[in-house]
Amino acid sequence: MNKKLYRLILVFAAMITLCPELFAQNNGNDILEVENINVNFQDGKTFDESTIKNLLASKEGEPFDIGTYLLDVERVKKFYFDNGFFDTAVDTGIVINKKDLEVNLAFTIKQNERYKYYEINYKGLDSIDPGVKAKIFKPSDFLIREGKFYSKDTIKLELDRVLNVLYNNGYATAVEENPEVFKFETNEKSLKNKVNVTLIFTPKLRYVFGTTTITFKNQKYNITRDDITRELTYKENQVYNKSEVVNSELNISRIAILENPRIVFERIDTAHQKIYLTINAIVGYKYSLTPEIFGYYFQNVFYLGPGISFSDKYFFKNDRVLTASARFYFHSVNDNRLELLNTISQPYLFNNRNISGNWNIGIQYRLNEQNNVTQIRNNFEVNYDLPTYTYINRISTNWAVENYRTILKQDITVASGDSTVTIEKFTANYFTSILGLSLFHNTVNDLQFPFKGNYQSYEFQESGLLGNLVKKLFNTNTRSFFRFTDFNSAYYNLSKSEDKVSAVLAGKVSFGILFEYGNNDIPFQGYVVSSGYVPTDEKFVCGGSSSIRGWGAKQLGIVLDKQYGGNFIIENSIEHRIKPFLNAKNIYLRDLGFATFIDLGNAWSEVWKFKFNELALAAGGGLRYYTIIGAVRLEVGFKIYDPQPGPVGGSNWIFAQGCNFSDKYNLQFGIGNSF
Repeated sequence: MNKKLYRLILVFAAMITLCPELFAQNNGNDILEVENINVNFQDGKTFDESTIKNLLASKEGEPFDIGTYLLDVERVKKFYFDNGFFDTAVDTGIVINKKDLEVNLAFTIKQNERYKYYEINYKGLDSIDPGVKAKIFKPSDFLIREGKFYSKDTIKLELDRVLNVLYNNGYATAVEENPEVFKFETNEKSLKNKVNVTLIFTPKLRYVFGTTTITFKNQKYNITRDDITRELTYKENQVYNKSEVVNSELNISRIAILENPRIVFERIDTAHQKIYLTINAIVGYKYSLTPEIFGYYFQNVFYLGPGISFSDKYFFKNDRVLTASARFYFHSVNDNRLELLNTISQPYLFNNRNISGNWNIGIQYRLNEQNNVTQIRNNFEVNYDLPTYTYINRISTNWAVENYRTILKQDITVASGDSTVTIEKFTANYFTSILGLSLFHNTVNDLQFPFKGNYQSYEFQESGLLGNLVKKLFNTNTRSFFRFTDFNSAYYNLSKSEDKVSAVLAGKVSFGILFEYGNNDIPFQGYVVSSGYVPTDEKFVCGGSSSIRGWGAKQLGIVLDKQYGGNFIIENSIEHRIKPFLNAKNIYLRDLGFATFIDLGNAWSEVWKFKFNELALAAGGGLRYYTIIGAVRLEVGFKIYDPQPGPVGGSNWIFAQGCNFSDKYNLQFGIGNSF
């Protein structure tokens, strides 16, 4: 009889003898409820109490079941065993409150010594190609090492690593076997609490790619085999590589008119050691009309609204896509936007699958309390994707030609020599041509709930080269500036494994600087108006749900006007994100999460006006619900330190004398992670 089953039967029999009321309770009404679950550690605390409780099927506030409780004991032992504690003992304790029909459960854990690897052996790899063997036994790639603690999860990751090397180097049918673990039972000091592990593989034959068959279903619109084959990253007679198959499938999936294209095994020819693949391409509809509901950020201000888009998914008989959209962005009664936009997306630009392009042309009308802005924008973008092993993963170049017409609806007072002048109904019409270069590094593993990797972006923009030429030819106004922004974020898994990640530490550091050059002032009604009064999307604004969250959108900054922003910004955030209900039976509860954060930063009119004592500090927390469109966030941020409290806030520090608490917090709503 299995030892674990035998031990479980003995414990079960003992429970019947010692606690017969547990088994005689169910008379139709007397159901015990679990009041408390206590976890006690006798000789060390490698794992915290919450980790142990997450393993248990018994839950506080739920009906008690003796069978579930006994299995919980085995679950705890297995968890410790899988992490190298081979001699762990778990004692149980039950206290019954007959009056209230409640039961208190106890788990007392004596973990004993944790075992380490003594020797690690790889079996079955002697006959493989020497080059492949060198990749497998590259010292820096090993995930388990002699002298480290035993871990079943890490052994599984090492097995997967070796298999992936085999799969990507021709051994398409390689398999693993259950690893052999030998535990030393000895008093010899060097072998005490040690294990030998043998990883066993069967590589089988080494294959090359055969021909790839392409079958069309509902073939129409003159889609050809060449539209698909050019997206394949492998060739016939090349050594089989699983990652190339995955990359090719991703490339094909970008052809918008195809519905869920897949690359599957057709047959394996063991005689000639060839693998034949097939692609089942289902051709969808060329045209689509799609209603939209979306959220979007403009300069830290969140807008929500409806829209409708028309798409041609095979524009001019190619896999380029034309999309025409009409969208209404709503923030408040006095702040909203209307946009008409046409976009052409072109993959495989310049006959290179790593280069793609976008052409956007549209008009946007913005209306708020202070100004109306009409913006006509023509934007060209070319993206170049680099190999994943390079630091820079993507290079993006951009040329945006824009025409703004701004009407300021409120009187403004501007400086004129030593005095001030009030100008009514200020109107500005100007042209900009912005050349941009962006560099990206991205190893973030997940968009919805990232827990590993980091992201960096470096963006350079220049406006003035073409704008000044147009200014002379057409007697219009323009802005000349150089703009640089740097954004960095990183994510660290606080959970014990990567299977179900429930806690993450995330951090962000960003800054931006804008240098204006030339004459950016605008002549109007006999006066010269500083361009600082002209609203643009290039200036940096601070405050809001994706910025310093103790302040509302565009409510922070040591600037002339917080709504228009300044030429220098620094922002830093640290967040602790948790999803505590991943194991809940209710599937809707599993996606509920919480976050706490600290934000630091501010915006200044110029970089040389920066002061450390003007950095604003905020802290807070809130709810997050993770959906397919991203995290829906509801948060509250508190102004811990306000460099400009004014008469409303009353004090710099939130707990200082004279503080007006009603001005020391802001509620924030957003869609998508804050970074």
